[in-house]
Amino acid sequence: MKKLIISVLSLGMMLNVSAQDMDNIVENPSFEQTEGRIKRSGAITAAVGWMSPTKAAADMFSGKVKEGFGTPNNNLGMEEAQDGTNYVGIRAFSYNDKEARNYVSSKLKVTMKKDQKYCVKFYVNLAEASKYAANNIGINFSKKQYNISEAKSIMTTTSVMHKDNPIFNGQFGWDEVCGVYKAKGGEKFLTIGNFSANGATLNQRLKKSKTFSGAAVVSAYYFIDNISVIAIDDESLCECEADAREPETQFIYEIAPMSSIEGMDPALVASNTSIYFASGSSEISANSQKHLDVMLQMWLENKNSKIIITSHTDELEDENPNLKTLGDERLEVVKLFFMENGINYTKVLTENAKNTRKADNSGTDLAKAKNRRVTFQLIQ
Repeated sequence: MKKLIISVLSLGMMLNVSAQDMDNIVENPSFEQTEGRIKRSGAITAAVGWMSPTKAAADMFSGKVKEGFGTPNNNLGMEEAQDGTNYVGIRAFSYNDKEARNYVSSKLKVTMKKDQKYCVKFYVNLAEASKYAANNIGINFSKKQYNISEAKSIMTTTSVMHKDNPIFNGQFGWDEVCGVYKAKGGEKFLTIGNFSANGATLNQRLKKSKTFSGAAVVSAYYFIDNISVIAIDDESLCECEADAREPETQFIYEIAPMSSIEGMDPALVASNTSIYFASGSSEISANSQKHLDVMLQMWLENKNSKIIITSHTDELEDENPNLKTLGDERLEVVKLFFMENGINYTKVLTENAKNTRKADNSGTDLAKAKNRRVTFQLIQ
């Protein structure tokens, strides 16, 4: 009887998966169908139905390949496929555009209908070789195929991206990009990548992965897998992983940076400078970067001085076991900025105060935002 029940359950699961595959209008959505051998970079066309719309061709990774472009181990990192054994790789951001971006594109099985809603999902994983992580990774639907003979970025609208548009910095496991797209009508092609300018793309400089011994790349390089586009009658039918997460404020407290520090006491400049963070994040905001630039200017004029950099978390971050290294991560990203800009590491002292020195004790969201900070003290 148990064997019969198990068989019936297994059959039901197979039928359900089969039905989902039939509803998905993406050809070869997990890149499992391949033609030819994958010997070098830029082999995206080995995946049946897929191509790169610019001269900078994307990479193909397959479980059939033992070295270089295999899975789970390859030249860029190590990751099991999100579905099947294959995935592709694209460069979504490169500092100062030192390396050209990649995109992957495919023709849909059917043309999209006007005003029809589609549940769109795909998965990304940051390769361990990446020196950077970035946001703005999304999917674009178009009536015509992009076909650019140069290795250049595609600047266009993003049809679907993660609702929070975070910097994808996860190097272990896959992050879901999910959303609902209402078709304009006539869209026949999908393209995945970053469609925003570098100046509009948030990025994060990363420490070298301790588990990866290969050569690093000066870019945010992502593995892409398991793309689905399914017509739906109601948006509630599109279940995204992000929707199930506990809500947290992404509010960042900000104050204007000093416009001029000429004639100011260096110790006063340091004590009056704080940079603030989103909840659970060590990402430097554009406003915080301006404060750091002021600190750097002051420090370069007082190179004999040392500075204590202190990180602070809010109470929710302090209580979250998954964020126990957050304070140290904030310290590291700030310390790294100064060291990369000419400050000797012996002059940079760090302290993780956690949630022991609150800037605001009221417990409001604004108070928590004020407490998520890094502060400075000059020692002459």
